[in-house]
Amino acid sequence: MSFSGGLRLTDLNDYITPGQECIKPVPVKKTSRSDGSQIKVDTTGDYFEVTKDGSSTKLEAAQITLNDCLACSGCVTSAETVLITMQSHTELVSVLDENRKLHNEGRGDEAKKVVVTVAPQSRASLALKYGISTQCVAKRMTHVLKTMGVDYVLDSAFGRDITLVESAREFVRRYRASNGHVGDGQSLPVLASWCPGWVCYAEKTHASVLPWMSTTRSPQQTMGAIVKHYMAKKLQTSPDRIYHVAIMMCYDKKLEASRDDFYNDIYKTRDVDCVVTTGEFDRLLNETHVDFTSAPEAPLDSLNNTDSVHASAGTSAGGGLEYILSYAARELFNIDVSPGLVAAVGKGEAHPLFEVKLVRNQSDHREITLLDPTTKQPLLQFAAVYGFRHLQNLVRKLKSKRSVYHYVEVAACPSACSNGGGQLQPEDPSPGAKKQWVANTERTYAQDTCKLPEDSVREFIYEWFGPHGLDSDDAQRLLHTQFHGVEATANPLGVSW
Repeated sequence: MSFSGGLRLTDLNDYITPGQECIKPVPVKKTSRSDGSQIKVDTTGDYFEVTKDGSSTKLEAAQITLNDCLACSGCVTSAETVLITMQSHTELVSVLDENRKLHNEGRGDEAKKVVVTVAPQSRASLALKYGISTQCVAKRMTHVLKTMGVDYVLDSAFGRDITLVESAREFVRRYRASNGHVGDGQSLPVLASWCPGWVCYAEKTHASVLPWMSTTRSPQQTMGAIVKHYMAKKLQTSPDRIYHVAIMMCYDKKLEASRDDFYNDIYKTRDVDCVVTTGEFDRLLNETHVDFTSAPEAPLDSLNNTDSVHASAGTSAGGGLEYILSYAARELFNIDVSPGLVAAVGKGEAHPLFEVKLVRNQSDHREITLLDPTTKQPLLQFAAVYGFRHLQNLVRKLKSKRSVYHYVEVAACPSACSNGGGQLQPEDPSPGAKKQWVANTERTYAQDTCKLPEDSVREFIYEWFGPHGLDSDDAQRLLHTQFHGVEATANPLGVSW
């Protein structure tokens, strides 16, 4: 097994249970007698069983993959630490080297098209480190990656906008199906499912909450569907002839990409072939001797004919709470409140239609309530819950049916995705410096111009799915997923130390 060179253990105040016991089943050959054999390790690190007569047999190493990690209930952290070689920047370099070799041999038609999608949170982290705007980061990344041999560099915010629109539609459907009643069935509350750390935690330890999960794909996996379906058709190639890399803020995104739900059985390919974290990309720059501070800029690739990056109103969790609350207020109650207004209220701006509460004075657990303009009674009760400390409290409320929320925006990391485990870190390792760095990353993330998601993707949706748009069977198939509870077969807390 290979580990990512960028793996770090940081900010473990939301640690749940240690990986004391791996439940991956490994067949063990047993004999009826003991002959006093011993285990020997040679200079290469290989293991051998040596018998009394001196003969030796090489032992086979147990193999653990990302899928095994997803199927295990033995450990949960905010960033799973078992990472394999196929999920690192070295694999991207390997694919680009192979493409270059094929072109040099006159076999360029056998080379794969390489598409890289970049998360806005990763751009913000790089912008903070190098002291430039996120727009400059996007253009410099485009130049650097295309110089390396990448064919297309896309903004994953485009996938986020589609995810936001479909998530809002899903919420309204489920609200109407339950007449707005929370906890009576499986419709409400709706729990955001963009964060793979939260999804893994729920699947492994709290399967009872899975029916409340939003089934809309995360932005990363929506981009996977766009690249492997829409772009493949546009490029007149098959999905397996495209190699899709996502540059993300979080190690858990590697786990998400490896889920069987996002695997194409017909073409034997994943929607996202490789996830590279922000830190791994920065390491790639160092390894290839690229001076990012003076790198040239290149025009941005775009799926909607835009030449700039843009944001959605809200936090680095993606803006789900703000947009869905705005959309639902309009669709369900004919109340016009923009996502930007909801975001401002969430940051402390007073408004007669909203009540905001910081649970236990913690910014990582916020409640935002939309009030009836006439009676001032609650119409919609939303919450943002970041970090495992608050997630556990949320789960307890859900299980005891004490939760009143219609929708919850969830992130496993404290301070949401600006604080993802794959993000760049300050040179000063002190807690105070780290907290300030995360806050600065969040501010950098929010500096991009905000656009309404539906304005950004409306034409594209009808081009992709036809006249029925998001109501088409293809849209419902490609933009939704499912979740799988994992039955615990081992109790890590029962392991003897």
